[in-house]
Amino acid sequence: MTKPTINLRDLIVLVADGSSYFSMLVHGMLRGFGTSKVIEVRNAVDALRIMTSQHIDVLICDSKLPPNGGHALIRAIRRKADHDHRTVPILMMSADTREMTVKRARDAGANMVIAKPMSPANLYDRLAWIALTPRKFVDAPNYFGPDRRFKIDGAPGGIGRRKTDKPLEVPPETTPGLVPEIASADMGTDR
Repeated sequence: MTKPTINLRDLIVLVADGSSYFSMLVHGMLRGFGTSKVIEVRNAVDALRIMTSQHIDVLICDSKLPPNGGHALIRAIRRKADHDHRTVPILMMSADTREMTVKRARDAGANMVIAKPMSPANLYDRLAWIALTPRKFVDAPNYFGPDRRFKIDGAPGGIGRRKTDKPLEVPPETTPGLVPEIASADMGTDR
């Protein structure tokens, strides 16, 4: 099975990282993927300035971005109702990938977290995941960002917790789960 490919050529990607070395590495990876326009900034103030002056397709920011961290930058973008880039895909980079760090990024409104240091394959996979599996945005009193639920199988008992949750009707099972017809015939089992 081949992995799906995405065209990054026409995207404008903003890389916000306090480290010029790491920013240069990410820039090089993006150029290797065919991205024609990559903008680098070293702090959140410059990132917000760029985002108010021009169109950005993807933001890749570091969790420790000066002056207050990438989480503060994401919240500043996501929580301001009139921000032009409120729904821009945001990929947060972090050397700390403990569960609490990932949850904090998710709760700030990041689409995805990627561990630093990263390989080009990992960066490409995360960008493809964001592009090929877009999630609806949730607008709640204390959160605005992509739906934090990755797998939506319906609510337990058919009743969701959100007003927008719709019941999921699962069709009746027509064959036994995980037992292919051919495997059953090969094992000599009767049906």
